[in-house]
Parts: sequence; C-alpha cells; structure tokens
Amino acid sequence: MCAQKKISAKAIMTDLKAGLSDADLIEKYAISFGALQDIFSKLIEAGLATQAYFNKRALRHMGVKPKDEQIQTCPHCGYSSKDGFTTCPRCEMETSDWLNTSELTDILAGSFK
Repeated sequence: MCAQKKISAKAIMTDLKAGLSDADLIEKYAISFGALQDIFSKLIEAGLATQAYFNKRALRHMGVKPKDEQIQTCPHCGYSSKDGFTTCPRCEMETSDWLNTSELTDILAGSFK
C-alpha cells in the first residue's frame, strides 16, 4: 500500500496566490497532474476557493483574459462595476475568489502520486 502524502492546504493556497503554475506545483510537491486536480477539487469542496477561480486561472495561464473579468459582480448583492473590488462598495461583503485560508491538511491527506 502506498504511503499517503500530506500537503498543506495553506501552503497550496499561498502558492496559488503567488501565481505558481500547474507545472510549478507539480514539481514542488512531486505529484501528478491528476493529483493536482484532486487537490483543486478538495479546495473547492472545502470552501477555500471557487470553481470560478480555477476557471479564470486556467484561462490566464493560456493567455486569455476571461470576459467576466471586464465587469465584476458582487455574488452577495449583484452590484456590478468595471472597477475591480475585493469588498463590495454596496453591501461591504468580501468578494474575492478566496473564502478563507484555514488549514485543511486532513482533507488533503489523500494519496497523491
């Protein structure tokens, strides 16, 4: 049986925020592409990031600016603006793709080859 590799959710989140590419993450953590995708799924399931973040990230790494980056909409109240914001000017709620950065090592303790 294969030993399970523990990867810190906080470390992955820090690396994602720093802009590391998939290739960088695969090399840094010595994991496969499939294992990296599993990590991304677990981050979404845990509420640490959104699917929209990973969709935008994939497009950015391909050199494509997503259309929805041109106008930002608050997911809480629906306020829209061409100016980027991390806190909604109308409802004052946090609007970033990141929901929190709590440690979820136990969630990510699956087997990553």
